[in-house]
Amino acid sequence: MKNELQFKSELQQSLSKVAVPDSLYRFAKEVPDIYERERETSVIKSRPNGRHKLNLFSILSKSAAAIAILTGTFSVGVSMSPAFAAYMKEVPGFDIAVDWLNHLRGQDGVQVAIENGYTPIEAKTAQFGGTTVTISDIYLTDEELLFKAFIHTNEYDVRDGRSNVHIEVAPINLRGGGSTTGTTIAETTDESKGPVLQVSYKFQLPENAAREFLAKEKELQFEVRKLILNREIKRADIEQMGMIAVPVDQNKLLHNKVYEPNQSLPIAVFDPDLKELILEKLTIQPTTMNAILYDKNGLTLDFPREEGMAPYLKDEKGNIYKYDPSGPALMLEDGKQQLPFSSSIFFEKDTAALQLHIGTVSVTEKDPSGTFELSKNDTFPKTVQFKKRLIVIEGAEFKNGYIHLKIKKEYPDQKILDGVRFYIPDYYAEMAKNKEIGRNLDALREEFKIEGWERAESSDIGLPYLDLYIPAPMLDSYTISLQRVNAKVAVNQDYLIKLK
Repeated sequence: MKNELQFKSELQQSLSKVAVPDSLYRFAKEVPDIYERERETSVIKSRPNGRHKLNLFSILSKSAAAIAILTGTFSVGVSMSPAFAAYMKEVPGFDIAVDWLNHLRGQDGVQVAIENGYTPIEAKTAQFGGTTVTISDIYLTDEELLFKAFIHTNEYDVRDGRSNVHIEVAPINLRGGGSTTGTTIAETTDESKGPVLQVSYKFQLPENAAREFLAKEKELQFEVRKLILNREIKRADIEQMGMIAVPVDQNKLLHNKVYEPNQSLPIAVFDPDLKELILEKLTIQPTTMNAILYDKNGLTLDFPREEGMAPYLKDEKGNIYKYDPSGPALMLEDGKQQLPFSSSIFFEKDTAALQLHIGTVSVTEKDPSGTFELSKNDTFPKTVQFKKRLIVIEGAEFKNGYIHLKIKKEYPDQKILDGVRFYIPDYYAEMAKNKEIGRNLDALREEFKIEGWERAESSDIGLPYLDLYIPAPMLDSYTISLQRVNAKVAVNQDYLIKLK
């Protein structure tokens, strides 16, 4: 039993270890605990016309799973150089506008690599009945596998994100896990004007995985799968449609540039918990760059994607390299987090330094750091202090299975009390043993029309308070735990990273 914010943290950690297809994310509200299914790409065996089943279950907050929806679009215009225009004007198997492809490749670093003479691994196209799939823009590095899939099919309407049928592509003979970085829809330029689904994938590789692969393999093997969702029983069938093999010439692969500065990044603004970040590692790849950051005190960090708040890198010429996470940002061991940035300075030989900008950081404590006592005999309003923040409880209802608190708004149009989780840790053991409690709470959440439990929120700006619902047994008094969860810290600082 998890609240939405706790779910997000666990989801991030789970997705850093497993391969999760974007097509399943589209079913997030129907199958919200999809993150709990481990699907190690490296152990999936090839089975012609094979079919296996996934059993999917419901959890407390349906909205929590919506966090996992990771689709996006590319819309940045880029002028096309002669070198780039001469390479792969069309995706094999389709007639697609060159300008549309150029938009995509200009955003994700492929264009820069090609212009510097580093072409992707050769694209391959295969036909499976009424489905044509091309795998293109394939780059294998010491740490990542990047590729795009182009799908034209009569199995379903690729423009319909809520279709019960979806097609995905996954590597099966290379250890690692990942997800998509974005999807777009294009039309062919032939007479049919048929829609083509473009999906960009990014797979993170464990240490030495690329080296081990190249020592024994001559080609990358991709499995094309059809996913069929049965919403009534909340189960998805996965059917193998076929395989695509792509030859790999290791002599043509470039190796990453790796820096390990272990640099302290002091936080100038006051925060009760976050004092500094540590930049442990910076990896510069031909098409992307990755930075590994962590907090020495064990806080879980989260970085927003929104313009103005997201982190970015800037080179000495003023070029900006945007934060471009592959799904949730990659959580590593000991709370370390990898931040990926689009495009790269890999081919810039004279770059002596980069500037890392940190905008807003959300911090989450591993354990609660405050408590307060709540009793049926309390008088209200009741004030609680947490992290130098005063929280005013204006009223309370004690029901069988939950507590309803009215939290005074800090300002008139407030919709949520950011960064604070209220819960009773001991009650989780009881909920784990009794599944009926979870079902009852799901029904209550629907009845109350609330997004989740354990946080104060309201969609009615006319009310002077926020509603807080906490799962709880029927007792005369309670000890309520308080925990910082996704508490926003506006850092807004620039840090110089020396490369020479």
